[in-house]
Amino acid sequence: MEGTGAEESSGLPTGLPESDRPLWEGMTALQRDKARSRLAAIEEWQAGRISLADALQESGLSRTRFYTVAAQFRTSPTLGSLGAFAGSGAAKPRLDPRAINELQKVVGEIVANNRGTSISGLVRLMIEAAGVDERRLPGATRLRRIVEAEIRRADATGEAGHAIKMDFTAINLPQQNRRPYIMFALLDEGTRLILGASIQPEPALLRGYRSAAENALVQLQNLPDLCWTDRFVRAEVTVCDNKERASQLRSIIKGGGVHANVQFAPARYGRYIRKLVGSRFGRIEITPLRTMEGEAVPDNGEMRPWSLQAASGALSQAVEEHNRHVLSELGSMAGRTVAPDDLAHLLDVLAEIPDLE
Repeated sequence: MEGTGAEESSGLPTGLPESDRPLWEGMTALQRDKARSRLAAIEEWQAGRISLADALQESGLSRTRFYTVAAQFRTSPTLGSLGAFAGSGAAKPRLDPRAINELQKVVGEIVANNRGTSISGLVRLMIEAAGVDERRLPGATRLRRIVEAEIRRADATGEAGHAIKMDFTAINLPQQNRRPYIMFALLDEGTRLILGASIQPEPALLRGYRSAAENALVQLQNLPDLCWTDRFVRAEVTVCDNKERASQLRSIIKGGGVHANVQFAPARYGRYIRKLVGSRFGRIEITPLRTMEGEAVPDNGEMRPWSLQAASGALSQAVEEHNRHVLSELGSMAGRTVAPDDLAHLLDVLAEIPDLE
């Protein structure tokens, strides 16, 4: 594979720091093979040149373990992050859950206030802030993992694909019957990008999210420079009071084999849109209280009806303007250039929702 740099059986692969050479030279042949395979799989997968299934086969890791190792290596590209020393059979020390909890209470503030400090420095500051007796502390590897996990969590803001919000709400554009059009949107939490959106005449839960997902699959082709996180972790979904429709959507997502944590939040229309995008973007203003009933609240009281085509065009233009602004603020970021496999899978599942409404 390209990019792994494993030029010879004993040479230190490119992609690993020169400081790892003494450690590399002390490894067994089996450990070196394991490290090379994991390094190759991670680099090829992050570059989008192989699928997740191929990466799992190449690395010999489970899905969950592969995500963990890939994230660790991205944060700290060293032999230690590849975890190639596993299997020694050494006994693991018992962990004190109270000590772990105390460390996790302070790690967020430590990382936020000391960016740029080395991992070992952050570990030291975390221990001091937690005030945990040294005899209760976990081992050095576990301490580093606590800090590295918090860094990955913090870095997810600015990266795309870590978590999404699925939401819908009435907007300010009136229909012929004076009711507002309904906007469905798939929003990226880390970047505030609108990944996909659609306009519907009614708050049709299944049809709306299906159309938004179809739009997202097209939109993703227009975001080539976006920095994607390695793993899609969770989705939060606004559903309606219609329990049958909400249950159908839940069954479709869960039955589709989506591995991320998906939570369903009923009847708080537009809250995610307001939080991540704002109450107004371009020509579109959200009016959540009119989602299920009531007349539209158009600009300046102008009730002249919009056609579905015109309303969809207005939404597309507003989404494009919003995303252009967000991308200009994010600037250029290096990293994974394709969406996480699990996010792409969720979009495929949503785009295939049958027309049950």
